[in-house]
Amino acid sequence: MDKAIVSLAYRYDGWGLALYILIVTLASGCLSSILGIEREMKGQAAGLRTHVLLSIGCTLIMVVSIFGIGYASGQIDFTKGAIDASLLSYDTSRIGAGITAGIGFVCAGTIIRTGLSVRGLTTAATLWVSAGIGMACGSGLVLEALIVTAITLALLLGLLSIEKAIGKRSPQVRLTIQKNMMVIREIREASDTNGLVIKNIGTYTKKLEDGMEVTVVNVLFALQSNQAALEELCESFSHREGVVSLEKIHFKDPIGE
Repeated sequence: MDKAIVSLAYRYDGWGLALYILIVTLASGCLSSILGIEREMKGQAAGLRTHVLLSIGCTLIMVVSIFGIGYASGQIDFTKGAIDASLLSYDTSRIGAGITAGIGFVCAGTIIRTGLSVRGLTTAATLWVSAGIGMACGSGLVLEALIVTAITLALLLGLLSIEKAIGKRSPQVRLTIQKNMMVIREIREASDTNGLVIKNIGTYTKKLEDGMEVTVVNVLFALQSNQAALEELCESFSHREGVVSLEKIHFKDPIGE
């Protein structure tokens, strides 16, 4: 299949390259859109269009790298059929290497850190994969790009369910505090002191039945957290002034340890 697609570039008296570009660009756009839709449904800024445009751009760059430079320099004549790559005086891999380096800047733009939470890492990774899919399609490796797309989508969906399952079992501490009380930095410092890894911190405000407005702080710890250290951290905050309540979620039973 791959050889048949690549051979199109040298057919139809030089017009085969246009057909080749049409096929690989459509393949690149369709395959990358599968990953883009998954990110779009997650509400990520780098969604469907970003993935598709990035992949198509990489496809075009690879076509230019493989065929365009050789044609412009007179080393490739599409009317005479394929030539031995060893006869080319330029390195067709250099532009591809530049893509992998440059794509890092796009990926970095999708990563956002808010407090202790980091968002966009998975989106950055899917953009990287989309670039690879585009490069593969541009090189004529459409079947291989299809296989990678299927595996990537399966892992994205499958591993998400595993991550959610781990999150549901991970210990959490829910602090209800007075609205203007600053406690997040203290929680982080106390966690570092006790050797605890914080996976995420979320906050929201609400009103109690007596009309008092409070802030609820949810702290999610790593699944394999030290039970004694968690208890010590909770004890240090439970009687602090300004703390309305403290709730332990998914803590292990000390008797069963």
